[in-house]
Amino acid sequence: MSEITKLQVDSIQVLCAHDYNASQLQTLLNNKKQGRNWPEIIFVAETESQIVGFSALSLIDPNINAIFVAPAFVRQGIGTKLLTVLEDEAIKRRIRCLWVSAALNAVQFYRSQGYQNVKEVTISLGIGVPIPVIVMKKVLILPNRIEIIITWVMYVLLMLFFLLAIILPLLFGN
Repeated sequence: MSEITKLQVDSIQVLCAHDYNASQLQTLLNNKKQGRNWPEIIFVAETESQIVGFSALSLIDPNINAIFVAPAFVRQGIGTKLLTVLEDEAIKRRIRCLWVSAALNAVQFYRSQGYQNVKEVTISLGIGVPIPVIVMKKVLILPNRIEIIITWVMYVLLMLFFLLAIILPLLFGN
């Protein structure tokens, strides 16, 4: 088992225990033990050559794939630093908005970093055990003036088209 996988397993066993039942925890653990095998950038936090946390940014979509901190190192700013580095990389890649499916125990952390709840969903990790998570998002890059103007022009043109193509023929016939 890799050091990162072990860190994930330890973190889930300790930090998720109050928010998920035994079958949900076992499902999460089984899923994480499979390792990380998708395109992503991983940032690692180390103390004395020991990995104490990591974050992962998807290379497929604008998602945070993971932020895990070893239980003995929580509440020391490591998660915040890992998230900051990840967000900086997302901004370099011109990702405007980051999304995360936050574990219930991580929701407060993400809120404290400016993420907003979008909705509560349940995910299934292959064996049918529903895992509740909160989908959250944070806008990283606001639209500039030109983008706002273009959006409004497109909106006005769409309304004019709607008026000319749909409303006027209804009022005056063909």
